[in-house]
Amino acid sequence: MRTLALLARKGGTGKTTLAVHLAVVAGQAGRRVLLVDTDPQRSAGDWWRARQSDTPELVECPARQVPDVLAAAQDDGIDLVVVDTRPSVEADTAEIARLADLVLIPTRPLIVDLRTIAATTDVLKAVRLPPKRALIVLNQVRASPGFGENSLTTEARRELAIYGFPIAPTAIGYRAALADALIDGRAVTEFDPRGKGAEEIRKLFKTTEDYLWPEPVHG
Repeated sequence: MRTLALLARKGGTGKTTLAVHLAVVAGQAGRRVLLVDTDPQRSAGDWWRARQSDTPELVECPARQVPDVLAAAQDDGIDLVVVDTRPSVEADTAEIARLADLVLIPTRPLIVDLRTIAATTDVLKAVRLPPKRALIVLNQVRASPGFGENSLTTEARRELAIYGFPIAPTAIGYRAALADALIDGRAVTEFDPRGKGAEEIRKLFKTTEDYLWPEPVHG
């Protein structure tokens, strides 16, 4: 079993949106997925209750109960646990980071958001999380007028390099389909499977897979 946690000190970075989209894509890839909503707002839980499918599975609980939930999920044969956390860098969130196999840190490419990354990365360093177990994700980026990323996204990558954690090669665009899909409990890969948003989420999940289930090294 692997655990993927999404952490962000600042609200509004799209943490829950990424959590539910990635949980669905993981299920489409053949993994048995448990989505754990620890945010008191219960946004992930509300999305799940609007959903027509019974996958991914869902648990809503306070952050302090996550260790017990992970133990039960292990016993139940879950392949991947996706933990959505509240915007916080307090002790309970730090413990979730410590237990996770991979932490995703979503941020928008705006200076006010980039400056709050330090509080999140400081927590990861405090629990001695190795850089290979965390990944910064640029989210809600504006489309480039030409090929490749726009200059704001490229500059954000340079700014984020100082924190010492890798940055996901795929940036997630500011796309209506990502939000519209959530209205009736779907993911973007179900709502608009051939769209750019779905393509980017699949690429991001492939990156997380490479971290969570790396190919064995043959000597």
